Amino acid sequence: MPVRFARLRIAGFKSFADPVSLEIMPGLTGVVGPNGCGKSNVVDALRWVMGEASARSLRGGEMDDVIFAGTIGRPSRNFGEVTVTLEETQGLAPPPFQAEAELEVTRRIERGSGSSYKVNGREARARDVATLFADFASGARASAMVSQGRVSALVSARPEERRIILEEAAGITGLHARRHEAELKLRAAEANLTRAEDLRGQAESRLGELRKQARQASRYRTLSGSIRAAEAEHLATERAIAIAGREQARAAFAAAGAAVKAARMAAGEAEAAASAAETALAPLREAEAEARTALERAKIGAEQAVEEESRLRAARSEAESRAATIARDHDHAARIVGDAERAAARLAEEESRLQAESEAAPALIETAESAAREAAMAAEAAEREATTAAETAARLAAETDAARRRHAEADTRTRRARARHEEIAGEHRRAAAALVDPARLAEAEAGLRAAEAEQDDAAAAIELARQAVAGAESARIAAEKQLAAARGAAIAAESQATRLRAEADALASLLAQKFGREQAPVLDEITVPPGLEAALGAALREELSAGQDARAARFWRELPPLGAEGDMPSLGGMVTAPPALARALGRILLLPEGASGDEMQASLAPGQILVSREGALWRWDGFTLRAGAPNEAAARLAQRNRLTALRADLTKAAEAAEAARAARGEAESAERAARAGEAAARESRGKAEARLDRARADLAKRRDASTKLEAEAARAAARAAALEGELARAATERAEADAAFEEARAALAGLPDADAARRAVDAARARLTESRRQENA
Repeated sequence: MPVRFARLRIAGFKSFADPVSLEIMPGLTGVVGPNGCGKSNVVDALRWVMGEASARSLRGGEMDDVIFAGTIGRPSRNFGEVTVTLEETQGLAPPPFQAEAELEVTRRIERGSGSSYKVNGREARARDVATLFADFASGARASAMVSQGRVSALVSARPEERRIILEEAAGITGLHARRHEAELKLRAAEANLTRAEDLRGQAESRLGELRKQARQASRYRTLSGSIRAAEAEHLATERAIAIAGREQARAAFAAAGAAVKAARMAAGEAEAAASAAETALAPLREAEAEARTALERAKIGAEQAVEEESRLRAARSEAESRAATIARDHDHAARIVGDAERAAARLAEEESRLQAESEAAPALIETAESAAREAAMAAEAAEREATTAAETAARLAAETDAARRRHAEADTRTRRARARHEEIAGEHRRAAAALVDPARLAEAEAGLRAAEAEQDDAAAAIELARQAVAGAESARIAAEKQLAAARGAAIAAESQATRLRAEADALASLLAQKFGREQAPVLDEITVPPGLEAALGAALREELSAGQDARAARFWRELPPLGAEGDMPSLGGMVTAPPALARALGRILLLPEGASGDEMQASLAPGQILVSREGALWRWDGFTLRAGAPNEAAARLAQRNRLTALRADLTKAAEAAEAARAARGEAESAERAARAGEAAARESRGKAEARLDRARADLAKRRDASTKLEAEAARAAARAAALEGELARAATERAEADAAFEEARAALAGLPDADAARRAVDAARARLTESRRQENA
């Protein structure tokens, strides 16, 4: 291994309380001591600084257990530190340390705070440190770290573990670590791509809504601009009005100022006049006081005069009232005296008349008794006549009342019969008018048949629309499946291209690292066919790391080739290399497949080397190398060939990814077209369903109308038939009522005059009254 571990410094780690520096010399360096002296702690320190993260692997319960825990005589430490120094790292370390010839890796742990790494004094991550040592074919769990039980573990290792050992020997552990990290990144990128596809679908679903919102926002901005312009115009107008008002207010203010000035001047003049008037007012005020005194006295006298007048008027009114009362009493007394005088004169006359009648009374009594008898007989005759006349009149009145009642009943019956006849006749006319026209029935039947035909057409249309929707759905599902397949193919192609690109980049980065101590090793100028990398690497090994610069410590010098010996082909005709390697390649013979070089080794000429494709080597001087031995040159040649193959595959993968992206675009276009077709088919189906619904509603409406029309026609016919019978009965009742009315009117007309009978009764009663008066007289 080109990189060399030069020094190990331990401080505060496990049993190393004090700093200890261990020089690792070239070759073998041994640590000898009794059990328990800390030999295993040295290996643990080396593994720990290389990135060991398991405390149990370091024979502890937790990572803080690696810090010196103290003894009876020494206190514990709070931190531990291990530093390893690496030499000859120029061109082999990963960036940014590829130019460093010496690396110093330090790991420091503080109790309760965890550990940190530094490479040449710069902070570094644990992953970077692990990758660094993996590039050097080493590490915390490398097979080169032999600890207790490690040999038995190697002996009983499984094939996977042995493969790891071989990879370490081949120096590709760092490549595998990078590949694992690249695969993790690729899986994360694939997950991100899937998520991006989902987000794109969601974004596309929201695109329509956002477009609508954008249109609304644009309209809002337009309206807002119009509103702002209108508001600006309105404010400009208000500003102009305010400016005009301000000018008017200023003019009014100036006029008001002038008026105030004039008013102040007038006020000054008025104050002067008031002052003069105040001076002349004193004598006037004295005269006013005297006049006011006289006025008050006159008011008091007037009030007294008014009170005296009111008292006198009341006394006069009372006197006039008493005089009227006395006059009335006098008139009443005069009337009483006159009545008394007239009563006395009448009594005197009555007394004289009674005296004369008393003297003629006997003769008059005789005459009166005779007249009384006659008057009594006349009164009896008159009474009998009055009774007879009253009976006749009562009978005639009863008959007249009965005839009038019959006449009134007949009249009422006649009017009712006529009204019913008219009513039934009107109903019959209306029923006859309400009879449904056959043309209407025929028209309703035709509309019903048209509605049924429209429903059948709509049903056929919706069936076609459903078939179109089903076809569109099938096309859309097929397009979605094709799109999913295209997307999967595109993702797979892109993943393949990304994986190849990552592997090619990793190999290119790995091959960019320096091989050997020379600036330009000849290995970088060699082109070896695939399958011969192990053979060439086994034959030349470290010599391939030398260059052609004669100033270097080691280099290849161009010499004429030696003649070929033997029947086996040499690598000189198979490998493309600089002329300086022609002699060496001409002496390297390739063993046929399946043959063994053990028997042929003894017959090799000086300088000849026999190699197999698997990397086994038989040299002319007896040196033998079995297949599978670690060989960095062979690994580098294989990596170069692999890089060439990867670049070719990457070109094909890029073309396949581009084709897959194009196919995905076509599938997306087809899927969008299928979705549009499905949407159009669904819209057509919706229109067909709406048409069918309208046709069904129209058919139901027409059926109801036809049913109602038929029911109406049946009811009208039945009503008309029923009214015809009722009309006949009403006509018969009217005729009977008219006949009864005529009969009652004839009977009423044939009765004697009730008024004459009443007049006869009145005359008889008058005669009876006169007879009784004469009888009483």
